[in-house]
Amino acid sequence: MLKRTLMLVLLALFVSGSAWAIPQMKPHHKENGLSCKDCHLIKPREAVPMEQCLTCHDLPEAKDDYSGPPDQHDSPHYGPELECENCHHEHMESENFCSSCHEFDFKVP
Repeated sequence: MLKRTLMLVLLALFVSGSAWAIPQMKPHHKENGLSCKDCHLIKPREAVPMEQCLTCHDLPEAKDDYSGPPDQHDSPHYGPELECENCHHEHMESENFCSSCHEFDFKVP
């Protein structure tokens, strides 16, 4: 009986995907032909350092649309030094880090 119960629990976890969920890549990265190995250079599920993101992406102050303060990437608290991953997430929905204390209405890609 215990073996059958365990099998049912494992089957439920498998069907729900919570035990073996494979993180999804953002569509714009997938459309550009990237794979997991392009960012996860050391271990498949290890966090990717921001420096790896900067091999493809520019720092905010190097972008064409950067306008200096009060640009979204130039915080009065952190300047342009806030780590990108505070807002931009690859395997889950991105978030507006500033909205944890303030009310700003902009979508974070």
